Amino acid sequence: MDANFESYPSVSVIIPSLNSEETLRKCLNSVFRQQYPKEKYEVILVDGGSNDRTLEIAKEFPVRIVYEPKKGRGNAYNRGIIESKGDVIAFLDSDAYALSSWLKIMINEFKKENKVAAVHCRLKAPEECDFIQKCIDVVNFKGAGQANGVLYDKKVIINENGFDERLNYLQEDMLKYKIRKRGYKIRIVGEVLIYHFPRKNLREYLKQNIEAGKNEVLLYRLTRDKKILFRIFSRSLGTLAPFLLLFNLIYGFLVLIIFSSIYTFYVLHKTHKEYRKPKYLLFVPIITYISLMGSFIGYIRNLFP
Repeated sequence: MDANFESYPSVSVIIPSLNSEETLRKCLNSVFRQQYPKEKYEVILVDGGSNDRTLEIAKEFPVRIVYEPKKGRGNAYNRGIIESKGDVIAFLDSDAYALSSWLKIMINEFKKENKVAAVHCRLKAPEECDFIQKCIDVVNFKGAGQANGVLYDKKVIINENGFDERLNYLQEDMLKYKIRKRGYKIRIVGEVLIYHFPRKNLREYLKQNIEAGKNEVLLYRLTRDKKILFRIFSRSLGTLAPFLLLFNLIYGFLVLIIFSSIYTFYVLHKTHKEYRKPKYLLFVPIITYISLMGSFIGYIRNLFP
């Protein structure tokens, strides 16, 4: 083992779970194959009441199992933080798995400059995913900054009272907003370190975006961040754009073609090189519109519950 690891911090890997029997074994195998001293990290599984083989599988590994009866990822995250002993908190979804270099690379980012409070990395769909899941990932891959795979300085999280449990989604966005206001830095590792399974079908993807939309409105109410308001406005505008066809068929069609083409080229530039193929890029406008429509439904549901 690298002698330099002696100066590295201890890490608590927190894995929220709920009926995760299909993916948990692969997840835990990846965590216990990290290129990081075993005595320097612990693994905590925060279970929300699984009734399948999740806990049975978890007991095959040296993990600490904690039960959290309150629903929601924020509650699970916070319970894990309370139970943790490490100086750094790492989050990994139970339907994801990490490369063996995950912790090592992410911890090195903390050491590059002062006042780094969080480090995010790139996520990608595993090879075994089907075509629809990969089409979803083509659009999702362009973004970064998710909670899955992130590492936080524990002291910073504690000072900010953990994750806001009023949010059922986008809790990490709220925390990022708060720690940036404190003057801390957030770094992003450009390479893929986490493989995560996207939603299995378009219906589930729509539901995911509805939930995100509902919480995005709440996030704006809590922060009054103009960037969030602009995102809500622009995504709403994108959702309503096809209705131009009702007023002028030719003009509306041209607008849709132009904006779809521009956005597809944007995704082409941002997405993983594996996805830069016509069979995936042709579906970018469809996947994107499902995402926009889901968000818009979520906005409406929050504004008019």
